[in-house]
Amino acid sequence: MSKTQAKTLRLVQLALLAAIIVLLQQIVIPLPGGLTLSLVLIPIVVGAVLFGPAAGAVLGGVFGVVVTILVMTGRAGELSTMMWIANPLMTAFVCLLKGVAAGWVAGLVAAAFKKRQTGGIFLAAAVAPVVNTGIFLLGMLTVFRGVMMEFADKIGMGGTTAVYFAIVVLVGVNFIVEFAANLILSPAVTSIVKAVKKMG
Repeated sequence: MSKTQAKTLRLVQLALLAAIIVLLQQIVIPLPGGLTLSLVLIPIVVGAVLFGPAAGAVLGGVFGVVVTILVMTGRAGELSTMMWIANPLMTAFVCLLKGVAAGWVAGLVAAAFKKRQTGGIFLAAAVAPVVNTGIFLLGMLTVFRGVMMEFADKIGMGGTTAVYFAIVVLVGVNFIVEFAANLILSPAVTSIVKAVKKMG
């Protein structure tokens, strides 16, 4: 395969992964606390493992753009809508940053464990939701603290502390399910990566 053909194949594969991200993000799985579960980290991890940190960041950026659009249109839950009304620029920034960082860090982890590919894939799949959720949590406890506590009042949990509400109520269930899903699907990711590498 020539260099041009290899580049074309890589672009097609990235485009397919980006399309899967857009498609998966349309499937909204509601969770307690007005949040939704994201399953799009799987194709981001696949891209990051296959093509490296830069590709992971690009795919994470696609995820961030789609999430931002969902927030803008009021389809990402009540809390997200409140965040957008309070500060649209910072809301978009958090959405984009958490996606880009999750893909980039997953790619770095996979690259660091290139010789132990299966272990690297498991670690990349584990680190993606940690980074994604961690940046969201940081945003909620700093820029959007007031919005978060207003939301807590709205759902009858106004007596809790900001840290408790953010960690336990907002990201607790979401993170555990997302993290578990990524780890459970890691063997499938490994199979996809191996199959694509054979094609290349």
